[in-house]
Amino acid sequence: MARVTLRGIEKRFGDTVVLQGVDIDVPDGGFAVLVGPSGCGKSTLLRVIAGLERCDSGALRFGDRDVTDLEPRDRDIAMVFQSYALYPHLTVRKNLAFGLELKKTPRSEIDSRIAEVSLMLGLEPLLDRLPRQLSGGQRQRVAMGRAIARRPALFLFDEPLSNLDAALRAQVRVDIRKLHDRLAATSIYVTHDQVEAMTLADVLFVLNRGRVEQAGPPLEVFARPRTRFVAAFLGSPAMNFLPARLERAERGARVVRDGLALDVAPTNVDDGTGGEVVVGIRPHDVVPAESGGIAARIEVLEALGTESFAHARVGAEPFVARLDGQLRPAAGDVLRLDVAPEHVHVFDVATGRALWAGE
Repeated sequence: MARVTLRGIEKRFGDTVVLQGVDIDVPDGGFAVLVGPSGCGKSTLLRVIAGLERCDSGALRFGDRDVTDLEPRDRDIAMVFQSYALYPHLTVRKNLAFGLELKKTPRSEIDSRIAEVSLMLGLEPLLDRLPRQLSGGQRQRVAMGRAIARRPALFLFDEPLSNLDAALRAQVRVDIRKLHDRLAATSIYVTHDQVEAMTLADVLFVLNRGRVEQAGPPLEVFARPRTRFVAAFLGSPAMNFLPARLERAERGARVVRDGLALDVAPTNVDDGTGGEVVVGIRPHDVVPAESGGIAARIEVLEALGTESFAHARVGAEPFVARLDGQLRPAAGDVLRLDVAPEHVHVFDVATGRALWAGE
């Protein structure tokens, strides 16, 4: 396996800048996920790592090897695509063997690897079928098996689950993580799905407009977003944002708006733009309050059994709150909601950056 290091990666298509000085470090045996909205550059970055696109500037290293100018076949990678990319006229067995045969691997070794991969992925009953005789999940397992059989230094996944239905995505997602843990393989995975990103990654890279907006362990990035963009992108339903004023308090700071005062964790008060800030509160972090707190007028209630989501307004601003499933407020009702100081995020209006002590 290999450590992956990218430094200053830039890529343009004509006058369009797609990647802007991207730096990435993936440890040997790590599982990195590149996540971000459509058009943020994540798939282009993966293609640069694979050698399918050449960067305009920057350097790539796999372990001690500089692979910046190497052809894809010389990089010792295996890629799993969104479209499966199976040969339709070949059986599962022959699809698994294809890359090994190109490398002139001895027949006995090919048979041994196919048997190992088939057992690992539950493909034994399917070896003599053609791709058209398989379900979407089975095809994706064959695509993964073909990559695993090659035993590359690096696995690359380009949105491999986007063609599967929700239930199957969840199952194959678990399979991918189990395989990674079993193989101890270095993997880089591209997705726009934050659930995949949060559950699969050892290290998460959130991309925005061709730059890495934030990197780190998934739960750390989720709990402590450095920018409003990251805060808004991670989380379902998305974080709520309310305009407010930031004031000093006896301990830390306080955000104030329309008679509402919320204490927040220690914050860079002086970094606020004239005291005007944006407050971020996740729907899952609010709790009902008897008085005070946030006054949210209900517009729609989504009852999902064990929990409900109240779509409301706080003044003119939209606001979503997660409630216990037994609470059933009606449209037009006003809910009082409270939130702990450590769950109140504060962002600079002009830059969108989080205002934390020490930042």
